[in-house]
Amino acid sequence: MNKKENVVVIFGGKSVEHDISIITGVQVLHGLDDSKYNIIPMYFSKSNNFYSGAKLFDIKTYSEFNFTHKLKEVVLLFDGKLYEKKRSKLKEICKVDFAYLAFHGGEGEGGGVQGYLDLCNIPYSSPCILGSSISLDKEVTKLLLKSNGIDYAKYVVLTCLDKENTDDIKKKINKLSFPLIVKPNSLGSSIGVTYCDSLQKALNGIDFAFLFDDKVIVEEVVKNLREFNIAVVGNNCDYEVSDIEEVKSKEKFLTFENKYLENDKNGVKEDRVIPAIISKKIEERIKNYALKVYKLFSLKGCVRIDFLVDDREEKVYVNEVNTIPGSFASYLWKSKNYNFTRLLEKVKHYALIEYKMKKSKIVNFSSSVLKKFKDGKKLNFTK
Repeated sequence: MNKKENVVVIFGGKSVEHDISIITGVQVLHGLDDSKYNIIPMYFSKSNNFYSGAKLFDIKTYSEFNFTHKLKEVVLLFDGKLYEKKRSKLKEICKVDFAYLAFHGGEGEGGGVQGYLDLCNIPYSSPCILGSSISLDKEVTKLLLKSNGIDYAKYVVLTCLDKENTDDIKKKINKLSFPLIVKPNSLGSSIGVTYCDSLQKALNGIDFAFLFDDKVIVEEVVKNLREFNIAVVGNNCDYEVSDIEEVKSKEKFLTFENKYLENDKNGVKEDRVIPAIISKKIEERIKNYALKVYKLFSLKGCVRIDFLVDDREEKVYVNEVNTIPGSFASYLWKSKNYNFTRLLEKVKHYALIEYKMKKSKIVNFSSSVLKKFKDGKKLNFTK
């Protein structure tokens, strides 16, 4: 009988999207095949502590006051093992074989936890540090798109240096045409986002966005707008493309409420059209851009890429790259017959292939250079 692999699901974190991360984390906990894996929840609290316990499988737990009180505090160490913290001692729980990351925003999606797992020598489901940090930063995303001939909406960036100078902000905004969308540079889930059809609304929206981030993106609303999403699952060498969905909203942009509070009992929005009804030209442009971005950003796992389309002109613009989309964008894979469990298996399959390739590379090099200093020879420092 084969021994079960130890798989951890890590979620939560210090992020305004903390609660959404919990939902995705619990979905993954229940989506994995427990006949194949020992499934271990790792809740990352807002105070930067890891907790584990059976209660974390129940979504109702997270509504309880001080729910971490009855959980085990745990920690991953650089030997790739999970330990329980008991006062001043550590008790080994298990060697971790794989980690699913279910973060949204913050260090969990932006590369911090990925770097930690790299040091622990644990393979994981999301893109590496580079792909994660690039994708979370909207300005860097747009700069990479620009250098590779990929279209995006016209925008300006405001930094904390602009924050106190209204005249400078107005000068930058005057380069754009209303209506505008104002959003924090490194957030998702439509948090901190404002639709602005006047200068005063834009200024108010910028003040609001600065409460969440030190950089703010102000961009033009695409004319004749339709919004589409597509997912890619794979690694640097191989990948698969999902169906394209069109997302419709009663609001002028897709709000937090649209995304998370208007789902049906199965967690699927009624105003999602899957597959999207679009021209062949737009379909091909979206798929080509998605694959180009996936490779360009060194992505891995199941990534959702969001598009804005001027329907009249048939112009396609990349909007954002979501390295850990809600529900792992599982609803986009119906034509492939990938249910949530099978999609999670696909993510792990591709991640392990890349992990093994990375482990096969030479990372140590022996030389005689340090022998020069064995007799006390001093380094020659220059000022």
